[in-house]
Amino acid sequence: MTIIVSVKYTLKPGKREELLSFVMDNVQNTRKEQGNLAYSHYPSLENDQDMFVFEMWESIEYLNDHINMPHYIEFSERRKPLLQSYESQTYAATLYRTRSTAPRSD
Repeated sequence: MTIIVSVKYTLKPGKREELLSFVMDNVQNTRKEQGNLAYSHYPSLENDQDMFVFEMWESIEYLNDHINMPHYIEFSERRKPLLQSYESQTYAATLYRTRSTAPRSD
C-alpha cells in the first residue's frame, strides 16, 4: 500500500531564503532512499512564508525509516528554528486506475 504525506509549514518572516539554501540537500538525499516514490518541497506563490511538501512512500516502514536518516535529522534540526507552524497528514492510498493517455485525449 502506498503512503502519501502532505505537509504544510509556515516559516517565520524573512526565513525563506535561509531554508531554500539547504532544503535541496534533504530533497535529493530523500529521493535516493529505499522506498521513496516522490518527495518535493514547494514554496508558496502567494507569500514568502508557506511551504508545501508532497511525499510518496512504498510503505509506512520506509516513511518511518526516513525520519531517522542522518540527512533528515540534520535538515529537521536546521529547519526547526525557522518554523512558525507545522502540520502534516499521512494517508494510505491504493491505486485506482492507470492510464496511458490523458482523459479526453481521443
